[in-house]
Amino acid sequence: MLQLLRIRDFALAGDIEIEFGPGLNVLTGETGAGKSIIVDAVAALLGGRARGGDVKEGEDRALLEAVFVPGPHVQPLLEELGLEPDEGEDALIVAREIASTGRSRCRVNGRLATVQNLAQIGRLLVDIHGQHDSESLAQAARHIDLLDALGGEPLEALRREVSRLAAERSRLRSEIARLKEGERERARREDLLRYQIEEIRAARLTPGEDQELEAERARLAHAERLAQGVAEAYAALYEGGGVSASAVDLAGGALQRLEGLTAYDEELAGLVRGLEQALIAMQEAARDLRRYQERLVADPERLSQVEARLEQIARLKAKYGSTVEEILAFAEEAQRELDAVVNSSASLAQLEKELAGIEQELAEKALELSAARREVAREAAAEIGRRLALLNMPHARFEVAFSVEEDPEGIECGGRRLAVSRKGIDRVEFLFSANPGESLKPLARIASGGEMSRVALAIKTVMAGADPVPTLVFDEVDAGIGGETAERVADALVQLAASRQVLVVTHLAQIAARADRHLNVVKSSDGLRTTVSVRPLDGEERVWEIARMLDGQATATSFDHARALLDMARRAKTAS
Repeated sequence: MLQLLRIRDFALAGDIEIEFGPGLNVLTGETGAGKSIIVDAVAALLGGRARGGDVKEGEDRALLEAVFVPGPHVQPLLEELGLEPDEGEDALIVAREIASTGRSRCRVNGRLATVQNLAQIGRLLVDIHGQHDSESLAQAARHIDLLDALGGEPLEALRREVSRLAAERSRLRSEIARLKEGERERARREDLLRYQIEEIRAARLTPGEDQELEAERARLAHAERLAQGVAEAYAALYEGGGVSASAVDLAGGALQRLEGLTAYDEELAGLVRGLEQALIAMQEAARDLRRYQERLVADPERLSQVEARLEQIARLKAKYGSTVEEILAFAEEAQRELDAVVNSSASLAQLEKELAGIEQELAEKALELSAARREVAREAAAEIGRRLALLNMPHARFEVAFSVEEDPEGIECGGRRLAVSRKGIDRVEFLFSANPGESLKPLARIASGGEMSRVALAIKTVMAGADPVPTLVFDEVDAGIGGETAERVADALVQLAASRQVLVVTHLAQIAARADRHLNVVKSSDGLRTTVSVRPLDGEERVWEIARMLDGQATATSFDHARALLDMARRAKTAS
């Protein structure tokens, strides 16, 4: 539901904040007051076209912002786009800044988004029908989804099964196409894989071998320097030099002196123990150095072997991976691919058998889905026709056109090969004719915004329980009607508003009197600038506005009529 709309410096609007409520919200005002600016702002905010010329004259940018309470059907898309509300937040805040240069900056829940993101989200939040916008109804691609929604769970279950089978068919076809590469290409690939696997296996690599060899090469290459350094370290620890005592001797002498003094001061006992441990550590280090020195031998032949092995590994790294582990992983993957190539003939036959079974099942389910759709379409078209007659379109005709597309790569259905998608074999389009003798035309070619709005109202009323879009906007739904027809349009809007939020721009008092929330749009001028403002009406102000709508001005008669309309609306609401 749309909770709040803020408009700043958009068209003639200066700074407007509008609170909407559940049920039926109406926007009224004199002709030319700027009511459609509100609808245009909602459309632009939700990804519609916006130009630099939409910015109020004299300003450099316009700001549009809306607060929605989204239904659960919106959450998956928000999560997919990374635009979900923060934890604990229920509101969905959508904003769009339009510069006078024509550039836009969009945000959803404070995060940067694209205009395309706004459009994706907007399609789930608001459906607009009016002078310039016929959101879902004008898009033939959406008609099949609307029809399926009308069919309820049985139809949706069939569609899910068709979607599953179509996806499995697509997967199998892709796998078969891969396996059906030319024999020459498969043989070439097999030879290459065998060569690569053999080259790696012949090297007899072990994980971590390259690091061990690098360490050994460093040791062998610097054997002389290592030997000299170790000998000097050993001598310093254990042998001393000339008149100098060794570190072990010096530590031993220090220990003897301190041991004789512990009788006079027990505090020295701790120092003695520490020195004993240090002496032991030096003796062990000296022994370790001696053993290392004995093992350390300059070996040019071994160094040459290590160098050659590292060069061999480097050549393999250049081809198959940056580490020995990656090279071995490459060999394993190559072996798996080789097995698949070798077994491709058997695999291909099995896959083709599976595909034939899937296509037969898909054809049966697709035909079943098509038949179910046609039954739903017949019932829906008849009901929509009745609704249109009630909306002062007695000669209107509404039909759902079905077609299929032949495709040599499609599935066998009734002796023909037909294109199939996850939605089945049907191409669906809504057709409409307003007057006798006129041929049926696609909804997108309806010239009158009022006609489109009433068609939308009829369809949406029939679909009241099936369409998840929570907010519907109608602009010009009352064009060219009055009297009893106006009452029927009002009844239809009230019926629709019982299950969702409805926003209506109207000139009809009969509709305005039935509103749950009445908003008045006023255009004013100070002689220099013209601005549009919006305010909620209640009490006598609302009576006055409805009286004006009835008679063009507030007279005693129109006041009485306005009160009567409001009383009737209140009684009808109480009765329901």
